[in-house]
Amino acid sequence: MRTETLEVRGMTCGGCERRIRDAVSGLPGVAVVVAEHIGDEVEVTFDESAVGLDDIRRAITDEGFAVT
Repeated sequence: MRTETLEVRGMTCGGCERRIRDAVSGLPGVAVVVAEHIGDEVEVTFDESAVGLDDIRRAITDEGFAVT
């Protein structure tokens, strides 16, 4: 398992956090997603053999947020 912290712009509330958690946790191999709008961070623990970091970034950007 690998854990990465991504800087995500555009989150303004708990609803934004929930949208990101739902989108990312739906990917195969994702074990834990913690989104914090106050710190502009999303921490993801995932199985690299099942999902890539690019897939996680894409799931976040598909929800309308910017991963920097």
